[in-house]
Amino acid sequence: MAAKLHQVIRRLFRLWGVYARIDAGWFLRDSKYCLINIATDIIGNLSAISGVFLLSERFGGIGGMSSDQILFMLGYASLVEGVILLFFMMGNIGHISRRIGRGQLDHMLIQPLPIWMQLATEGFIPVSGNSMLLCGAGLTAYAMTRLHMAVTPAWALWLAVNIAASVAVILAVSNIVGTLAFYAPVAAEEISTTAFDLFSTTKSYPLGGLSGTAKIVLCTVLPVGLAAWFPANVLLGQRPAGFPALLLVMAALLFVILASILFRKGMKYYATSGSIRYHDRGHRR
Repeated sequence: MAAKLHQVIRRLFRLWGVYARIDAGWFLRDSKYCLINIATDIIGNLSAISGVFLLSERFGGIGGMSSDQILFMLGYASLVEGVILLFFMMGNIGHISRRIGRGQLDHMLIQPLPIWMQLATEGFIPVSGNSMLLCGAGLTAYAMTRLHMAVTPAWALWLAVNIAASVAVILAVSNIVGTLAFYAPVAAEEISTTAFDLFSTTKSYPLGGLSGTAKIVLCTVLPVGLAAWFPANVLLGQRPAGFPALLLVMAALLFVILASILFRKGMKYYATSGSIRYHDRGHRR
């Protein structure tokens, strides 16, 4: 068992290395435009979150969080989005409904690798996709300095666990709704994009001022609060009342299990129906 696990890990790192070299090729061929792309992403991310921060500065905080605490939450949100961009945004890996709806899943099925391994490695872009992660790291570090937070190894590990769990929740929701593309490939081709947009447009807002019912809904059924607000408060030592400290981890496990079940069911349907998006000449309808 240990030998098999070691072999799987080696294959994963080998594949990550391959895609890292491919991504680095863009920087080596055209460094100017690659750096412009990275800088543009950083500016775009800062512009997207500046509105919430400026509002918190104007009113001395929002939803029970001070402006410095909101800055920490925004940094955390950027870290989560940065990890997703770094590992899952190349080749429509994150937007799985595109792969399913466009018939591109067939390309994965003929590869001599399990689908989960392809999904875990094909989207890796550590050079051109590092902008959001760098931005998030800088914002988080600056906010921690303003908050005079002491960083211990245990806290750093807990931060990493929360980031991984937030990423898992977002990707799982994307995959859950993305399985609709198995049954309606044309209509649901972009549904994963809609799921990502839901998190992108709402995860940067503090939910502390909402009613208890609204907070429960936004941390369970529509888990946008688990992308930044809830874990940021837990990491700041002010866990929202009525919520267990391990809510994010438990929710991530449940959403991942549900996504796995639904994806397997969709694959069984796909095995009998195939894709209707390609002509015999290979062109997408």
